[in-house]
Amino acid sequence: MVSTNYAEYDSVKVKLRLEDDSMRDEIRLIMQEINDLINNRLRAKLGEYNIYGSRIELPLTSSTLPPIPVELKAIANDLVVAKIRLQNSEKPMLWDSAVNVLDNYLEKVYGWTRSTKFQPIRTYTVSPTSGNVGATVTLSGTNFEPTAKLVIKFNGNDVVTTPTTVITDSKGVFSGVTFVVPSVTEDQYKIKIVDGFGGIEANFQVT
Repeated sequence: MVSTNYAEYDSVKVKLRLEDDSMRDEIRLIMQEINDLINNRLRAKLGEYNIYGSRIELPLTSSTLPPIPVELKAIANDLVVAKIRLQNSEKPMLWDSAVNVLDNYLEKVYGWTRSTKFQPIRTYTVSPTSGNVGATVTLSGTNFEPTAKLVIKFNGNDVVTTPTTVITDSKGVFSGVTFVVPSVTEDQYKIKIVDGFGGIEANFQVT
């Protein structure tokens, strides 16, 4: 089961130098408060839907889009610790600093989404990345437009692929798409993979 907490209980215990679980309930409660804080900040940055019209699910996990960054987990742990120490000492300096770190981090990573919808970063693989005319090239990719027809171009021209129609799945993934390198001279060319929101390019060296 995927954890829905940004902070990790065991990591918080270590930071607080606790040797037992006497504060388990208090820590769990504050972890939920930090979840709410981070989710509210993320929703303000990311909005409800990404550029494809898919809902951005919160809390972020390893399987959401975008996935949870490792740095955010560490920040969440610090926030839980700071909140506990704030309640015990009523000194806000550590808490204010931890919240400031969170805000600065989210601004650095997601601040650009303020004026536009979140656009997932498309990824791709090309295998091989070089070969002769007539060589078979295999493509795969993630985070493209979901359930969409892709256009594959080589040297600016459409190529015949197998399968002939390339459709991403509901998560924007495709794999095992092949085409044959057309008749061109030895040089470096661009493979372009295009969905309804633009495309990405990969280099291919014809030898």
